[in-house]
Amino acid sequence: MEEIHHGISLKVTDSSNKHVPVSNPGEKSFHGAKEILDHHRADILKKYPKLKHAPNATMRKSMMKADPEMNHYVKTKNTETLQKAAKKYHEHLTNLPKHELVHHIKHILHSHETPMQREGHNHIRHTTYTKSDGSIEHHSVVPSAHHAHMYNDPHNIEVHHKGSTVSFKHKGKSFGRVSIKFSSQSDPLSSIKGSGQTAGD
Repeated sequence: MEEIHHGISLKVTDSSNKHVPVSNPGEKSFHGAKEILDHHRADILKKYPKLKHAPNATMRKSMMKADPEMNHYVKTKNTETLQKAAKKYHEHLTNLPKHELVHHIKHILHSHETPMQREGHNHIRHTTYTKSDGSIEHHSVVPSAHHAHMYNDPHNIEVHHKGSTVSFKHKGKSFGRVSIKFSSQSDPLSSIKGSGQTAGD
């Protein structure tokens, strides 16, 4: 009799929300983000050319901390840049063929089959979280199956955008989202990354 193996992805959070981040997609996952970030950095270096002489992030952070005007300017630009990146990403996803959109969402929400599952084994995601009354709760799902009924009905999947967040909805109900953010808010030339997480049931 063939052995069946069980893979478990363990997540623990102090939050009362069982929907913890499941992925940290990089800049390349967001269509157009590189160009937007390049323009953002160029604007900052044009206004504060002294940053060109800072050899690393630690020194850039110190320079920004010591300059309130730079700190305000960079943080304002950061917000604008993240919103531009999210808007561009949303436009790209909205125009994708539905099967490509589903493939991308599976990547963001880590809801594709694992290599182990393709070999006939099992994989679950188990989250331990704290409810508002302080009690400990547990929540388990099979990521590749949890949203399968939605992925099999792609024409009812929509993409929405607000601020620096892009959310995924099926028949008007949110089932996932990705927030675009800077790796560091205190480094004026930081890179961009994302945080993908499920939502709803």
